[in-house]
Amino acid sequence: MINYYQTHDETLAEVSAKFDVNSCQISLWRTAFNQYGIEALKPHPKGRKTKVKHNKKKLRKLVNKNEIDQLREELTKKNQELYDAKLENEILKKSMTLFGTSKDERKHK
Repeated sequence: MINYYQTHDETLAEVSAKFDVNSCQISLWRTAFNQYGIEALKPHPKGRKTKVKHNKKKLRKLVNKNEIDQLREELTKKNQELYDAKLENEILKKSMTLFGTSKDERKHK
């Protein structure tokens, strides 16, 4: 309606009669559109926001699930670090048996 009113050479009363809407409402829509753009014309939720009520048991379960997931991730990470450290240690041991100590280390002893 706002687009029609702005593009056609008709009065506000003629446009309101054509679309069967109160002319005051069209005027309000036009003012809101000019000030805030298309977002002002989109529908907005009315009333208060609903409050989601959780019982204490549900909240504890949610918190426990989050904590359990975090602990699982942490455990997995620590296990991977331990595996990497053991693997590195084994490589060092085998390299020591194959190559022995270096000449510089023998001199310092």
